[in-house]
Amino acid sequence: MFDRLSVSLVVAAVAAFLLVPLMPQAVEAQERARVMVPDLQPTDDSRDRFGENVAEYVRDLIDLERHVAMSERDIDQAAREFDLRYRDLDCTTARQLASQIDVPLVLCGEYYTSDDGEYTMEARFYTIPALEEFEVAPLSLYYRDEEQAARHILAAFERTSEQVLAIGLCQSERASANWEQAVQYCTRALELAPESEQARHSLAVSYFESEQWEDALHELEVLLEDDPRNDDLLNRAGYASAQMGDADAAREYYAAYLEINPDNVAVRLTIAFDLAQEAGDYYGAMTLLEQGMEQEPDNVELNEAFGMYAFRAALNLQDLDPSPVAQDSDQPRVSAEVAELYRTAIEALDFVIEERGAEARVTHAVNIMRAYRQLDELENALEIGNRARDIFPGEARLHGQLAGVHNEMGNTDEAIAALERAMELDPDGTEVSSPWTRMGNFLLDAARPEEAIEAFHHAQEHQEQQPDQLASMIFSHAYGSYIQERTNIQRGVDLIEEAKEFNVSTEFREQLNFFHGYALMRLGEQIQQPQTLETARQSLPIFQRAREMVQAGEGHAQRTGQSVAGLLDPIDQYIEIQEAIIAREGRR
Repeated sequence: MFDRLSVSLVVAAVAAFLLVPLMPQAVEAQERARVMVPDLQPTDDSRDRFGENVAEYVRDLIDLERHVAMSERDIDQAAREFDLRYRDLDCTTARQLASQIDVPLVLCGEYYTSDDGEYTMEARFYTIPALEEFEVAPLSLYYRDEEQAARHILAAFERTSEQVLAIGLCQSERASANWEQAVQYCTRALELAPESEQARHSLAVSYFESEQWEDALHELEVLLEDDPRNDDLLNRAGYASAQMGDADAAREYYAAYLEINPDNVAVRLTIAFDLAQEAGDYYGAMTLLEQGMEQEPDNVELNEAFGMYAFRAALNLQDLDPSPVAQDSDQPRVSAEVAELYRTAIEALDFVIEERGAEARVTHAVNIMRAYRQLDELENALEIGNRARDIFPGEARLHGQLAGVHNEMGNTDEAIAALERAMELDPDGTEVSSPWTRMGNFLLDAARPEEAIEAFHHAQEHQEQQPDQLASMIFSHAYGSYIQERTNIQRGVDLIEEAKEFNVSTEFREQLNFFHGYALMRLGEQIQQPQTLETARQSLPIFQRAREMVQAGEGHAQRTGQSVAGLLDPIDQYIEIQEAIIAREGRR
């Protein structure tokens, strides 16, 4: 998502100062990093001579292995190229001059004299061009000892050079994208220079790029305390929070970022995408885009993303509903909040389809239909489905969704026709999953079980579902619709026998056998009630078959804690009764 922050200017400027090879004292001056030391400036009416002498001593002392101070003459010559003289330089103009001639370090200092004649000196080193500041501890002198003051500055310079060297190495590794090394060097740099914003920023970026999100966010938060409107820091903090799954924090950082960049649609879209994909916060992503749509309500790209995130937010919120409403209930299927999100998604996505036509995504039409179905507005779902079918004539997904709409409206034949068209368009089943299984369920809902069984056999051939699942659908319909209610037990028995024709597992076959036996017992009960010779002859083989099936289902009974004897005992009694009736009539 993020471009690497450019540090080339900083690294190039300090490279000479920081990365000069560790060579012996014989190194020539031009190979060493230059340091600019202008005169220290009085802040009162103290004599200029003190500041001039201290600067001269410092220049003499900074003649070291890796660093050398520019002479007064060299500084003056460089200044003349910009219509300045050495004596004109103060801290500001010295830093400006240093940036023009690639001098990576400048000393600035001031002093004043107290009433009792004590000199107090304050100084600091600035890196160029980053202008990172390294303080020299204040020094008070009862005597005007310029050499002591210079040596005090030199001691500070030696500490500063170590700090800046560490920062430079940190910056260099960061610029080379050596993130593991950068973390090590930048951590060391912060230990030496805990106030260094460069080092902390580089450490934060290095943690970020190496996906150490918690550490990155910690450093970013420290930086934001001093620079709360830094949009790069806010953007990175939002992304890191999203990666950590903290949607609330990500939303806050991104909102702050967008306050600074309210008109940048591309950035708003990118941030919303990160918030949705990385943190799963579709509601937050939608909210960020909503603010942009207030400015550009006709922006198609904004409407598209806004509608998609609103739809996903509705699904997520609906999944969290602790008490979903049954489909046959008179109550609304979804809460008012979920309904509002669905309507928001419908409006935005419909606008996209109107604007883009066939160039729009067919998924938008499918999701509008899904939203209308959740709102129990089937006529609207059918209308958008028919309209979208004309725009996207070859899309199997549309026909698959239309099938669901027709089924909910009770239009079973239209639902079957829509599924058949979907299968024509998508013979491999990549766009519309388990069409034969859905067709079977539609037919069961319409009380057309024989046709459903045929569809389920096709589903088994195409391996849409496991045979146990397909047979279970038939069994559930048989038991719930015919056996349990005792409306047509014979039909229920026939359907269980059909279910057993599938390639079911041993365990599920035992279950079917057990309930097959139970259903046969209930069927026999109904037939034998007149207790005539004819009914006895009809019911006896049924009870005998029931006994066989219950015994064949004994494994299921054991697994589920049911009593086989609880069925076999009454079945045996029925068998004895029928046999007795037949025997009695035979003796007459």
